[in-house]
Amino acid sequence: MSSSSSLSSSISSLITVPTLNGQSTYSQDFQNILTKAAASDSIQLTALQAQETSNQNQLTALEGIANDFASLQTAISGLTTAIGSGSYEGSTSDSNASVTVSSGANAGVYTLQVLSLGSTTQTVSADGLTTVTDPTTQNISSASSFTLTVNGAPTTITPVGNDLQDLVNAINQQNLGVSASIVDVGSPSSPDYRLAVQSTGLADDTIQLSDGTNNSILNTVGSPGSPATYQVDGLATTISSDSSTVTLAPGVTATLLAVSPADEPTTITVKQTATATQTALQTFATAYNAVLADLVSQHGEGAGALQGNSILDAAQQVLEGITNYLGSGSVRSLSDLGLTVSTTGQMSFDASQFSANAGSNVNALSTFLGTATTGFLGSATASVNGLVNVGGLIPSIESAFNTTISSLGTQVTAQAAHVNSQLQTLQNQLSASDATISVLAGQVTYFTDLFFPPSSSNG
Repeated sequence: MSSSSSLSSSISSLITVPTLNGQSTYSQDFQNILTKAAASDSIQLTALQAQETSNQNQLTALEGIANDFASLQTAISGLTTAIGSGSYEGSTSDSNASVTVSSGANAGVYTLQVLSLGSTTQTVSADGLTTVTDPTTQNISSASSFTLTVNGAPTTITPVGNDLQDLVNAINQQNLGVSASIVDVGSPSSPDYRLAVQSTGLADDTIQLSDGTNNSILNTVGSPGSPATYQVDGLATTISSDSSTVTLAPGVTATLLAVSPADEPTTITVKQTATATQTALQTFATAYNAVLADLVSQHGEGAGALQGNSILDAAQQVLEGITNYLGSGSVRSLSDLGLTVSTTGQMSFDASQFSANAGSNVNALSTFLGTATTGFLGSATASVNGLVNVGGLIPSIESAFNTTISSLGTQVTAQAAHVNSQLQTLQNQLSASDATISVLAGQVTYFTDLFFPPSSSNG
């Protein structure tokens, strides 16, 4: 997009009226002649600057329209991105599971029979160890180093201090598939803080801690852990998982929340949504109205600088082509998208109308909108690009304005130099005339006094 040219300086700064320091009685008259000559010679210069200003005003107005069309171009591109983003959402038929949809998902329907939620393996330090009433100063063992064995794999644990909190921190720093915490199994008046270690996954894990003297510091609480189990799409195969969050398909995960009643699986539905497109349509309508308002401001009473310029008709035709576009499917026009145009040309977007029509039929919506080269988006992209892209109508007119403004600026500079030169020549001539008149006036006085001496009075 072309940038605006700079206007020439004001005439008062371009034209310098010479000062005539005359001696004759006509010197002020001669100065007045110079001033009037400057005003007369500046008429053409004033006309050139008026043309320059007019062209600059038109260029500024055109650049405003170009910027608005560029925003509309961006909004159209945003629609292209939105419809092609492939955003999906999931829903479940009951509360026995929830669903999360992420990148890579596709539309589909799944059934999920939750057989078991599974459980973690939980252990707590045994009775008979040192009673801890303050976990920040005491520990269940005086040892400085421990061995934590998870499913037969031993790991040395060396706390930085000798209290129970330090032991918990040291275990959690190892990332062994277990988590440690502190639990009080005593009473309010007689606390008894124990070390609790549980598996982070749903599984029957073996967890044991040794201080070198006591190899059975931890006791398993309740039943051993077990994996979650479930069946998908009515298949007889039972699937086990060490997590309550399971993957059903690429980009589709379910969280097991409750055991399903016998033969009453949860139905999980994943479908493409038009949420991103809805937002993009509102942005599109806003950008469209900004272009329209700029074009309207160039017509009628108080019209802008571009009144009568053919670019206005070309721009209006682009807007009309956008609003009049018709497709061939069940979604055929902008009104099916919730976009309507008032009698004044303003576009409005009705989200509820969109949701009830095109938004509920994503396939038909996608067919109507198309891509950057097909459908509505292809048509709108091509027409707007023809206006604002390099080589388009607006950049071409902007370039012409810049060339004209530059040429007028050159003419203004040349004309100002010519006027200044003419004024200087005139000033030289008037100065010479003033000097001659001054000499002649002196000679008149001399001869007058010679032949007609002033009367002398006798004392």
